[in-house]
Amino acid sequence: MGRDKTARDFLFQGESLAARVAHRLAEACDDVLVASGDGARMGWLGLPQVADEVPESGPLGGLVAGVGRAPHQLVAAVAADMPFASPPLLRLLASLADGVDAVLPVDDRGLEPLHAVYARSAGPGLRRALRTGRLAIRDALQGLRVRLVEPAEWRVTDPTGRFAWNVNAPEDLKGEPGRGAATSFEEPPGPH
Repeated sequence: MGRDKTARDFLFQGESLAARVAHRLAEACDDVLVASGDGARMGWLGLPQVADEVPESGPLGGLVAGVGRAPHQLVAAVAADMPFASPPLLRLLASLADGVDAVLPVDDRGLEPLHAVYARSAGPGLRRALRTGRLAIRDALQGLRVRLVEPAEWRVTDPTGRFAWNVNAPEDLKGEPGRGAATSFEEPPGPH
């Protein structure tokens, strides 16, 4: 995008994109914790923030920080650029988390690791991957007990699959999934 998608003035349909995602998370979670990279830059949201243990470690760094500091056993993790994050789907994923480290929906593009639920038990494995430089969340999931949720299960809560859509290009700001180059796969290391 060429600019910080988590800035207060980065708007999606007239609302700050990051605030929109935070509000959706608040519909499904008891607490919302922001993994802001440096632990300070998103103070404008008025929510607690955590800093990455390893600076500039991308989404995995934020995930490790969030899981490590979360006050609950289950953590819903959603990328800040997913304007249609689905509270009902997050609740469904949490209900399927018994005995596993992570519950991830799968769509036609594959795993959606940044609209998923992680147990605190995932922390050590995720941290190991981070410390060894394996920054792709999919790589970090290796060795964890993962429950995959196929479309036949999650479509009950989100028939359109819009939860997996994110804002990656200026044309995506129109808010129409399927237009532009939106994808919810791994992003390169950097602010999240």
